[in-house]
Amino acid sequence: MFSLEQTQAAMMRGLDHGPAHLPDGLFRGGRTRALLGMKVHANTVSHARLVALEDTFPRTRVLLGHEQFNELSRRYLDWPGVAARPLAHIGQDFAAFLSAVGETRAASDLAAFEWAWLESYHAAEAAILALADIAGVGEDALLGIVLMRHPAARLLHTDRAVHQILGEEVSGLGDADSILLTRPQEQVLVSPATSVMSAIFTYVDKPVSICNLLESCGEFERKDRPSPDDIMAALIALMEAGALQRVG
Repeated sequence: MFSLEQTQAAMMRGLDHGPAHLPDGLFRGGRTRALLGMKVHANTVSHARLVALEDTFPRTRVLLGHEQFNELSRRYLDWPGVAARPLAHIGQDFAAFLSAVGETRAASDLAAFEWAWLESYHAAEAAILALADIAGVGEDALLGIVLMRHPAARLLHTDRAVHQILGEEVSGLGDADSILLTRPQEQVLVSPATSVMSAIFTYVDKPVSICNLLESCGEFERKDRPSPDDIMAALIALMEAGALQRVG
């Protein structure tokens, strides 16, 4: 008897390399039964992948239309490496695929947003750095605090059409510089982000002290260089959104 895990692994090997790679005893009735079993399994797996893509990219499906989305999904499953991915990661390159086959930037960016949302939802647990955590901290101690991006935080620069689509659900997103995803509690939050918030976000992929962060942001090479007050306001906005965590 084969366990469920052994059967699934054997079937995937058979689908990838042919029925000769199926272990003896997996099917009764020889080659004919094996081929029939592989066909049924392949259809089941393919259907599950298509359903997973529909569940992962509901807004993209609406934008493209069901028939177009379904046709593109089937083509995507034939892309190199896609079929080998676990079901939970099947949509990882869908946005890149849409761009590669000539779909609009709005479609590929909307898919990128939906995948980022899923990544944020499944990201590792970590306590956020909240304003309450630094209340009453002296200036020197405050500048010495080391922080970095929270595991669930994502910031995206997308086509303006994506802002308009999501702006129907999130106030202020239509005219925002970028889109911020955070998960301060159980649910993923979508928030508008300013250009200064976006600039700060690029510095917090690795641990950085608030002092060094302020110095780095003050060196922006741009005409509309933000003031220290603007930088601090943007940093506070990132904290309030749950985009940062304390290190150490």
